[in-house]
Amino acid sequence: MAIDEYIQRLNQGVASWNQWREANPNLRGLDLSEIHLDNLELSGIDLSMVNLRGAKITNVNLSSANLRGVDLSIASFQDSNLTNANLSAAYLSMVDLSATNINHANLTGADLRGSNLRQANLDHADLSAAKLNMSNMAAASMIGAIAIGANLSRADLKEANLAGSDFSRANMSETDLSYSNLNVSTLVGADLIGATLIEIDLSESNMSRINLIGANLYRANLCGCDLIGADLRGTNCRDAYFIGADFSRADLSRAEFMGANLSKSNFTGANTETADFQDAILPDVW
Repeated sequence: MAIDEYIQRLNQGVASWNQWREANPNLRGLDLSEIHLDNLELSGIDLSMVNLRGAKITNVNLSSANLRGVDLSIASFQDSNLTNANLSAAYLSMVDLSATNINHANLTGADLRGSNLRQANLDHADLSAAKLNMSNMAAASMIGAIAIGANLSRADLKEANLAGSDFSRANMSETDLSYSNLNVSTLVGADLIGATLIEIDLSESNMSRINLIGANLYRANLCGCDLIGADLRGTNCRDAYFIGADFSRADLSRAEFMGANLSKSNFTGANTETADFQDAILPDVW
């Protein structure tokens, strides 16, 4: 079939397309690259394993669509909806999803390296094991999202809302999370080596066994955090807030806590040798 025939079939509606798809299940690699899809209602459509590389998708409803394994690299979305879509194992490198609604979507194992997700809505999306290296996620919303084992190294997450999210075992090395909200989040065993966390809100988060070597936590809020067994060697914690934090068995060697508020914190078994607590507010029991 020529590409115009596929477009014509899409224009016939989801029911017609999915019925045809059931009769033609093996469409792996079907080449619809650089296709233009405009003003379509495609909710629930099955486009799995299709090549949509470089597609221009404008005002298209793809909510609950099956896009598993689809190639959408360098594609662009405008005024489109991907709510609850299945994008697992999809190839989305360099895709433009800025300001797109992707909430509750399944993005497990998806490749989003270098993608533009600025101001995108990823609330409650599942990004476990996804590749988001060097992606632009500034001001994105990821409330309640799951990103267990995801790779977000060198990503831009400035001013993002990540409250209640789960980044356990995620690679966030050299990621910029400045001014973002991770209140009541889970980062157990996450790697944030060299990350920039200026004025971030991590209050009440579970950060046990997190790696924060060389990270910048200037004026960050970590009140009530679980930092048991965390590695903060060489971390900049100047003027940060750690009221009620638990540093049990944490390694704080060479960390800078000048001017930080550490009142009511627990340092049982922590390594504080060579840490700098000049002008810091320390707990009563020290």
